[in-house]
Amino acid sequence: MPAGVSGPNEKFLTKEFVIPKLYEIMNPLLAFVDIFPKVQSTARTIAYKKERTSDAADTNKQAPRILTSSSQFTYLTINQMEIKAAVLNKKGFAIKIDQDALDFTEGVDEIQRALRKVGFWLAQDYDTQVSSAITSGGTDITSTWSANAVWSDLDNATPIADLEELEDEMIREGYPYKLTDVFLYRDNYKELKKYLTSADISESKQKEIYGVPTVGLDSMTIPVIGATVRRLLSGISDSQVIAIDRNNPGMTIFYNNSPRYSTATGAYDTMADGKKVRKPYSFGFNYNRFTDQETHEEVLQFWYDIAPTVIEPYALLYKSSAI
Repeated sequence: MPAGVSGPNEKFLTKEFVIPKLYEIMNPLLAFVDIFPKVQSTARTIAYKKERTSDAADTNKQAPRILTSSSQFTYLTINQMEIKAAVLNKKGFAIKIDQDALDFTEGVDEIQRALRKVGFWLAQDYDTQVSSAITSGGTDITSTWSANAVWSDLDNATPIADLEELEDEMIREGYPYKLTDVFLYRDNYKELKKYLTSADISESKQKEIYGVPTVGLDSMTIPVIGATVRRLLSGISDSQVIAIDRNNPGMTIFYNNSPRYSTATGAYDTMADGKKVRKPYSFGFNYNRFTDQETHEEVLQFWYDIAPTVIEPYALLYKSSAI
């Protein structure tokens, strides 16, 4: 299109529109985005620090000694943390928008539809990459925790007792971890919900111990374990369980917002707990656009650039086939 001339829908393909729009689409779909801290990387290879052992198992641990007028303080040795490395992983794809979608007002529907699909596919892959990092770097509890019976077996399943045992898996001497969030595949979440709604217990026990599912939400609080159980549509498979302590994040997500293809500063609007809030651009999402001079189609390139890095394995528990 000649310089200075634009169709009515040109503005919907600009970086200033597409980047916040994609963030708005992706945010509600991302299960882990508000749980783990995100850090803008300054290089493709990332150096980070990791504890070598727990405080309880530290070989330099000593007890305070009795102090007298002639005694001296004992000097402790604090080991340096282990230095590890990770690499940003760039993943993306491209789509084409024909010239008619720019020239005619009705074409905005085609553009909005394309952005919605792109946002969904990116978010789905983003969550899968994060959950894969959890299951490859977190703590596998296959040998120490299992359900009494699969949750689909309503006559024998005991989901609340199973979750109580899962809560105990997070407790380790020398670590501050406490279970705050459990992630389940949608079918297993449905089985838990069915168990809770069919439990023959008093109303007070239901509310104060077992919990009451809330209509329209993808999560429910289980009071007896003090944790929230969350439903995932992607990034986790049937019968798999992921358990974390969000107050002591076991993962940091390093990301790169390219100065040329993204926005290093700024914020976008989204909904949280029924309220409109503004959040910073921190997904590592990038966007580029150019015109195919032969077909006159607009080529839109989308990619995200992140490195989900496990730094505290015991704060991230998983089991591949559990319930």
